Amino acid sequence: MAPLQNINDIERIVFSDPITAKRWCAPLLAHARAEHDVETLVRAATLLSLIEDQLGERNEGSLLLAEALACCQMYGLRHLEPAVQERLGRDHYTGGDYRQAMQHWAQCTRLCGDESQHTHTLALALVGLGQVCSAYGAVEMAVAFHKAADRRLANSEDVHLIAKVKISLGWDLHVLGREDEARTILVQALELCRARQFSHFQAELLLRLAEVDMEQGDPDTAEQRLEEALSLLVFTPSHWCETQVLGLLARLRFQHGRPDLAISMIQRALHIAEVDGMRHVEARLLADLIRYAEAGGNHALAQTHHARLRTLKQGLDEAIGTGDLSELGMLESVMARFTP
Repeated sequence: MAPLQNINDIERIVFSDPITAKRWCAPLLAHARAEHDVETLVRAATLLSLIEDQLGERNEGSLLLAEALACCQMYGLRHLEPAVQERLGRDHYTGGDYRQAMQHWAQCTRLCGDESQHTHTLALALVGLGQVCSAYGAVEMAVAFHKAADRRLANSEDVHLIAKVKISLGWDLHVLGREDEARTILVQALELCRARQFSHFQAELLLRLAEVDMEQGDPDTAEQRLEEALSLLVFTPSHWCETQVLGLLARLRFQHGRPDLAISMIQRALHIAEVDGMRHVEARLLADLIRYAEAGGNHALAQTHHARLRTLKQGLDEAIGTGDLSELGMLESVMARFTP
């Protein structure tokens, strides 16, 4: 079977069976490297990075993407570079390096242009730029990017990407306090995923809806959604989502007067975040752990984690720069292209 057909086969199961996808992709990558098949190497490296993302892993993906980008630029594979740039943006964002993420995603949008073959990649980059804006606190700007991505998908049947966009848009509306709008969009996405039997994003949608429930004073419904999300993650693993679900469940346990259970859940989430290098998630969880430990009288545990939190915050401050919105200036030209 030809290598390109193998890649297509792997792409079809990335979200339904990422473990098998990874098992198939690794030897394909090795074969492409041995045969000096540069195009297949770039495609396989980009795909393996995506598979690791679905599994919540951060192993060799970063190195492979750097190799893939070098190959694109050395051999003039312009048609493959946008996807590599998009994956590099996601990799840096996951690691908490927002400035690098922003640069890769902005470059991705420039390379995509208006070519229809890059619609999927472009929408992913616009979502990523919206998430960077959220990280900087420019939430209205984030909404604009997510709506731009949504418009690009007006005629799409890609349930994965449609749901991904609506999750980000719903979250930003929640941050802005527009809870009813947020709930409507998130419920629409959840119903779409269930109707199409696409399980990958259902846990994350339940997580976001639980956050809306908590904001609107309904912790019981929130807890039910979070427990359902945790059960779904057994079958559709997402380490990022798992850390968030555990973090919110820990908050509910703490509110119920059980700091011991809250600490146990946070420590479980922290282990995942540390292994995966999710520094911004780890910092948030550490702050919660310290608060729960102090409330429970475990001052030694709290003190142990204070130093780690200071170090993490310093690194994140460096990654995001001053946090001044002027650093988003480079995105103004990008937004102008996609804002009606």
